[in-house]
Amino acid sequence: MRTRLFSFLATSCLLVFSLTQAVYAEVTHLSGDSSLVRFNIGIVTDGPIKPNIIDLFKTEILKMSEGNFLVSFPETMTLEADSTVAGVNRHIDTLLNNPETDLIITLGPIGSTESFKRPALVKPVVAPFVFDAEMQQAPQDGVGSGVDNLFYLNIKIPVDQELVAFRKLVPFESLGILIDERDINGVPAIKKIVRSAGYEHSIDVHLIPVGTSAHDAIVQIPTDTKAVMVGPLWQLPDKELEILSQKFIEKKIAAFAMATFNYVKAGFFATTMQEQSMEQSARQIAITIQEILLGEDPSKLPVLFSRGQKLTINMATARAINIYPSLDYMTGANLINEERDDIERRITLQEVVAEALQENLDLAVAEREVRGGAYAVKEARSTLLPQVVIGAGATTIDNDRASLSRGTTPENALTGRVSISQQIYSESSWAGYSVEKNLQTGREFSLDRVKLDIIYESSTAYLNVLRRKTVEQLQKDNLQLTQANLERAQIRLSTGIAGPDELYRWETKFSNDRQVVLRAESATIGAMQALNRILNRPLMEEFIALETDLSDPLLIGGNRLFYELIHNPLHFLKFNEFAMEEGLKVSPELKVLDSAIAAQERLILKSKRDYWVPTLSIDGNLDYLVSDSGEGQRNEDVTGLDDTDWQVGVFAHLPLFEGGRKGATVSRNKEQLNQLQTEWMATKERIGQRILLSLNYTRASYPSINLSRDAVDAARRNLQLVTDSYVQGIKSIIDLLDAQNQALNAELDAANAVYNFLIDFMGVQRNIGTFFTFQPSESRELWIEKVKEYLKVAK
Repeated sequence: MRTRLFSFLATSCLLVFSLTQAVYAEVTHLSGDSSLVRFNIGIVTDGPIKPNIIDLFKTEILKMSEGNFLVSFPETMTLEADSTVAGVNRHIDTLLNNPETDLIITLGPIGSTESFKRPALVKPVVAPFVFDAEMQQAPQDGVGSGVDNLFYLNIKIPVDQELVAFRKLVPFESLGILIDERDINGVPAIKKIVRSAGYEHSIDVHLIPVGTSAHDAIVQIPTDTKAVMVGPLWQLPDKELEILSQKFIEKKIAAFAMATFNYVKAGFFATTMQEQSMEQSARQIAITIQEILLGEDPSKLPVLFSRGQKLTINMATARAINIYPSLDYMTGANLINEERDDIERRITLQEVVAEALQENLDLAVAEREVRGGAYAVKEARSTLLPQVVIGAGATTIDNDRASLSRGTTPENALTGRVSISQQIYSESSWAGYSVEKNLQTGREFSLDRVKLDIIYESSTAYLNVLRRKTVEQLQKDNLQLTQANLERAQIRLSTGIAGPDELYRWETKFSNDRQVVLRAESATIGAMQALNRILNRPLMEEFIALETDLSDPLLIGGNRLFYELIHNPLHFLKFNEFAMEEGLKVSPELKVLDSAIAAQERLILKSKRDYWVPTLSIDGNLDYLVSDSGEGQRNEDVTGLDDTDWQVGVFAHLPLFEGGRKGATVSRNKEQLNQLQTEWMATKERIGQRILLSLNYTRASYPSINLSRDAVDAARRNLQLVTDSYVQGIKSIIDLLDAQNQALNAELDAANAVYNFLIDFMGVQRNIGTFFTFQPSESRELWIEKVKEYLKVAK
């Protein structure tokens, strides 16, 4: 019979496999070994309560009792009161008088309070929600309640401490405290706690009851209130909670959650509750029930619930209500929604490079130099074209000389002149024109060099922003780990495993790590400002750098060619030769020097021709006598001279001796040519060495990525092992500090390895003179095919 029953129940379990964990666990317990003792647990709630809270406690109790007892929660013993003290007591009485009920849980502050007020309990009662045992005057004898069959959990929400923490974040003189209205009516100590808080801190406190409507709660908040503290709102639906949170934001009210971390997730400003606080209390209740069912006296079990405190700030809410806590408090706090969602400017690596080529001021300077050089070329060419000059003049001479000139030079004359000259051949002018054209070619190649530099600077600046953000996050994670270890040290101290010196050391490390985080945040800001400068943006303009997939950074170029090169030493060696040839062929630095050398060679030719090539020109003048007066006036009938005079001449000019200037000029120009040629060779060597060096860097930095990731995995496993041993008292603080530092350094090395390689990779492209990463796909594929063809020939 028992075998058939077991088979039937096993089959039933398979059919209901998709039910919730709590129901599945209950069925499993009911179908277990019938030799286990069976217990029926009754539950009393103050009124309507969210089902997930009841399920949470049931699940933890079932997990804890598995294999020891058969625990059930009959529906007839799960009673919901009418949110009144009388109603709660009626249900407690019902379960106390029910002979089938073995243990009672009061899931609510009213039920928990009424439980310890009873003079006698005929069966175990567990009260999980006593906010402050001292203020509520709950019985206590030693560590336990001292009352037969009574266990309560003293959650001890430190309202006073939390109010102090809240005022450090948001200074205020008027505070609203929102509490579930049935708790206010059913737990008299709440009003006492609120009055005490206002008196202690000299602030105006307004107690606001909350039911099922967010609107009804909001309208009760005084208009001048800019800060509220919120307790557990048992009756408020999730949608209404979202509305309440949004109303706080709209009214610029900072909301501090006293009861649950989830309220901050919903949009409240801050809390000191940890994320799993409700789960921790449910687990503590499950442990206590386990001990009671094993025969422990409920009155002697420790009632104090030790919960960790950690400040959490919702940064999206902080930005929305325009409240920014000081760095002292934000550093070390748990910041959620820290990533800005109100920043429209979001940039990728490709966008950064494109914007830099459009907006960079250094590039704008180089472009203007090229445009100015174009005019310099025209200016040099102008001497080869006809020169036309017009002019006017007035002269006065003595009258006797004017009289004797017979009209050629009147005493007073106003004349106009037009002069025209054209060089037939001038070595200086032609040389100047040729030299300026060569210099302009050099300026254009210099612009290409600046473009390559700007692409390199902008891309590496962008990668440095990502690097700094990654390092900053790693330091923040390490700070969180230090805080967790500080809490572990506090537990070790309370159990006598460690002394206060260990706690002080963790506190010192926590303070030092906070400083490291601040420096990391500053470094991130500095990297962003450096990128803004390159892009000619306001230095303090905020942006979000969108990080690409860096699982394999080699694929950033969009092709597996470089992956194959890195992993094939022979191909990598041949690619070095290709990179050398290609880099030297397209190098703008060498082309600038080529242009300077061509200009210098033309100057040498000019200085040699100066010995024997004359300057030939045609000059012509046209003078017109506009008016004359006084003696010697021009009269065509008398003198035969009209008012117009002109002359045209051809001239040749060749200096024969200039004190040795020509010879000195030739020698100087030759030495300058030798200097440029030597500089060209030196530059070629430097460029070649830079190309090979950057390739050598990638040869080392790429394999370092996987090696550092392996080191991270090992360091994480070691840290976990040492942490567990530290908690158990096996390992010392020195061991844990060493393991934590190793893990941090491994994480930093792994992050830096990726960005080191990417920056090295950008350096390779800069030195080769081709940023194929940012070329259109067709151009990039053509360049890659060129590399492949070279490698085939090189074989």
